[in-house]
Amino acid sequence: MGILASQILQDFRVQGLVTEQLGPDVAFETIQPVETCTSEDLVFADGEQYIPTVLDRKPAITVTNKSLASSLVEAGLSVIVSPNVKLSQALFRQKYTDTDFHDSEWGQVHSSAVIHESVNIPASTVIGPGTVIGKDVKLGENCVVMANTVIEHDVLVGDDTIIHSNVVVGWGCKIGSRVFLKSGCIIGSEGFGYAQDQQRKHYRIPQQGIVVVEDDCTIGTNNVLDRAAFEETRIGSGSIFDSLVHVAHNVKMGKDCIMLAQTVIAGSTEIGDRVIASGQTGILDHLKVSNDVVLLHRAGVTQDIKEPGMYGYLPLQPLKTYIKNAAAMKKLSDIKRSVSRLEKQMAKLNEE
Repeated sequence: MGILASQILQDFRVQGLVTEQLGPDVAFETIQPVETCTSEDLVFADGEQYIPTVLDRKPAITVTNKSLASSLVEAGLSVIVSPNVKLSQALFRQKYTDTDFHDSEWGQVHSSAVIHESVNIPASTVIGPGTVIGKDVKLGENCVVMANTVIEHDVLVGDDTIIHSNVVVGWGCKIGSRVFLKSGCIIGSEGFGYAQDQQRKHYRIPQQGIVVVEDDCTIGTNNVLDRAAFEETRIGSGSIFDSLVHVAHNVKMGKDCIMLAQTVIAGSTEIGDRVIASGQTGILDHLKVSNDVVLLHRAGVTQDIKEPGMYGYLPLQPLKTYIKNAAAMKKLSDIKRSVSRLEKQMAKLNEE
């Protein structure tokens, strides 16, 4: 690769991601973890525990914070100083070593793709083998649609969006720009809507709304986002989903949320901005969750959450209360024995 430390400073200084380059102005060839790096690599070290290994292995360039930089410079190493080493890792790797999804071995449009005659494929967009693209789909610039994906009619996809293999985007849905749809996810499956008669026989209620995924979202592997009954299910910009997340019909989610694996959000619930749900969180239907809520330890949300904060478990509790109760749970058998002794003592006193 041969990228100099001074070039990194030039690429990222304006946005404040790096502040200075210290030591010799050398080049790196690739980015590797500290533990296995060589003298040709760039590494990231944001804690004191990494410094002995860096000093021993002597990578070409070390990205670290101001407080750790001096010992590396004294050892003659090239250092990039960053106020946010982890963010630097994300953006450096995106710029210098990320997968080029446009570099397809199949060419721009594979001959096996089935594309409706009404669809214009921009010259900058890549279409993989076995894809199906329906009538009046609009694809933005610099998109990639990988193998065996289905995009049904009247879908809108923004610029720079990457759609991995075996994705289904249902009719009429809207996908923003710079979105990642990972393998096997389904956007716009029919929402789970049924009515019953007196004999409890089920009658399907057609779901005729859409799903809107706003800009800069990541929808993880095997996610399912159901279309709305009438209007739209909406995922706010910048939200990121882990694998195996289910969002039911008519859900409205705010910006920059994080939904971890096996989270389930039932229909017509409204989620605020910057909400985090840890693995296996469950949220019932027709609820409202405030901005800046963090849901932990398999949280089960059964009522509105009106205040920002950290909540956990079922029944849902403020996290501090949950931790105290969880600690007390471990002593329940001892508490029961103590209560039994007290009851016996009280009974004896009453007899006297």
